[in-house]
Amino acid sequence: MIWVIVAAMLGGLAGALQSQFLGVMEERVGTLASTFVTYAGGGLAITALMLVFQGNRMSELRELPWWAYTAGLLGLVVVAALGMSVSRLGLGAGLTLVTGAILVLGAIIEHFGWFGDARSIDGPRLLGIAMVVFGTWLVVRI
Repeated sequence: MIWVIVAAMLGGLAGALQSQFLGVMEERVGTLASTFVTYAGGGLAITALMLVFQGNRMSELRELPWWAYTAGLLGLVVVAALGMSVSRLGLGAGLTLVTGAILVLGAIIEHFGWFGDARSIDGPRLLGIAMVVFGTWLVVRI
């Protein structure tokens, strides 16, 4: 479990740096170019990793539900939204808005069990969601 926590923390650190870099690119070259650079770089990196580590589970892709294939397109929206919000609102406010939206929608998805097991929004979770929304407002206050 410790490795999962470390991986999540590293992902968070990388996400903060990526968002800052996206904001800089957004200001200078715009949304489309900055999103292209992000995905082109990521595409090259994952291609190299798959070649080196012989990512041989590609045949299992046909077993996935149709909606799983939209992950890349949704990633484009995330990257573009981060670039636009960070360049205009700053790193803290941009990340807070995106992260708050992710957390609230994640709780709703889990509550209804739309893509797997359901996890009800009980009192403590509802309080946590309200705190996230309030905290987001405190950070962003435009």
